[in-house]
Amino acid sequence: MLRVVLGLACALVLAVLAAHPALRRVERRLGLTVLLSTGVPFLALGVVFRLPAVGVLTDDVVADLRPALEFGLGWLGFVVGMQFDVRELDTLPEKSGAVVLAESAIPLALAAGARALALFGLESEWSLRDALVLGACAAPASPLAAVALARSSGSHAASIVARVTVLNDVAGVAVLGLVCAFFRPTDELSAWKLPHVAWLFVTLGLGGVLGILTYVLVRSAKGLAEEVAYLLGAVALSAGMAGYLAISPLVACAIAGALLTNLPHERMHELRASILQLERPLYLIFLLVAGALWDPTAWQGWVLVPVFVLSRVGAKLLGAAVAVRTGPPELPDATT
Repeated sequence: MLRVVLGLACALVLAVLAAHPALRRVERRLGLTVLLSTGVPFLALGVVFRLPAVGVLTDDVVADLRPALEFGLGWLGFVVGMQFDVRELDTLPEKSGAVVLAESAIPLALAAGARALALFGLESEWSLRDALVLGACAAPASPLAAVALARSSGSHAASIVARVTVLNDVAGVAVLGLVCAFFRPTDELSAWKLPHVAWLFVTLGLGGVLGILTYVLVRSAKGLAEEVAYLLGAVALSAGMAGYLAISPLVACAIAGALLTNLPHERMHELRASILQLERPLYLIFLLVAGALWDPTAWQGWVLVPVFVLSRVGAKLLGAAVAVRTGPPELPDATT
């Protein structure tokens, strides 16, 4: 037990240090931001902690840490949802909707199709659900190097692409919501038994109610620190309720976060900045537990890696070409 406590304490300290502003400045100076922000070191640390010789993340410990996974997904959902401000849609130029559609729907469809073919070749009992989830992972855009894009294409083009990048995340969340509604658990002990379409309304209603509850709590706070404390509790409640109903905590909390950020609140900008600051350590701890659940010896996953990368990159290039043809003239060229 002492080994488990010390190991998890060291991982928490490393996660907090990885989010320190001084370290992030060093990352940007050395060009390591993309590598470290992916969380690969913590994923590998989770694999090491799961080894019998290390014995930090045993089966019992991983089972006890399942709420941490749900909380991490819920926090990521709130981060995605709180970036979706409908008031900013009015500032986008005309034909921007075509850009969002091209850069999300085309990668989602082509990547899901490529993975479905790959899964069918790897195993006889392939799952449409798995192909859709992997397609949803291909829809969002990568983090934008806004400074470099502004230097080469202008600040206005960089602003458009940055906002389109945020809207791309909505496609992945929507697909995950559909997957959770139409591919339900078959366990006889599941909480509720409803038609698939009804689960869509349950997901929307749950996210809406939790968003309003979070807004009421945040509005009653007397300072930013108290707002963040209320938000932490709201995320824990939202993720726990979604997990109990076998709804994706990411989807339910994204809906709640989108509703929260679009309601009037004078300190919403500061609250959004605080959420982004806390995102990284929580995300890294989430990846630590995910690494403990990962089986690196499963060869099917390694075969899917080049399929995922090539199909996603190719589909993003195709989507960019379509976006340049159908979108506003301020966009940079497709290769950029």
